[in-house]
Amino acid sequence: MKKLIWFSSFSLAIATTSLPAVAQIQPAQPVQPIQPVQPIQPVQPIQPVQPIQPGAQISPRQRGVFERTAPQISSTTGFRDAHYISVYTGEQPLSYIAVRPPELVNIGNIDITNQAGEQIDANIMREGDIIRINFSQPVPPATTLQIAFRNLALDSPNRNFYLYELAGGHLGYRREIPYGFAQVQVF
Repeated sequence: MKKLIWFSSFSLAIATTSLPAVAQIQPAQPVQPIQPVQPIQPVQPIQPVQPIQPGAQISPRQRGVFERTAPQISSTTGFRDAHYISVYTGEQPLSYIAVRPPELVNIGNIDITNQAGEQIDANIMREGDIIRINFSQPVPPATTLQIAFRNLALDSPNRNFYLYELAGGHLGYRREIPYGFAQVQVF
């Protein structure tokens, strides 16, 4: 019996010294309970913005909702014989628009109208590969112009997309403001 007790004590001593270091460390810390997730607050709908009137002041809230002070390309439409690009003038009067049409397009004539459909008086001239549309009178701020390129001769009639590069000369600015590329999809 003495041998059995001695053997048991000896086995226990070996077992405690040969345990991995992790098992010999103090008991594990209690696990922190998971905090419940806060419910998502409903999103407030964005209120529609009133159109900007020429000379009107714009509140910071209107600017935060939708920036309509910057000149930009509004929309494009295309057919095989005509391409249409709508341009918003922004908050400064517009004196000219410079358009670089794609190399694959030969333009017959150009018409410019405002959002009311009234014809805008302009002098149109080519400067190398750029078409410059100089307005007789500066176009007032917050105006949408539609530029119609008509009687087109397309060198590649199977294409579906054409890129026009646009920029504008605004009163009060020293440099041309680039509007970017107008992608006209032909239907």
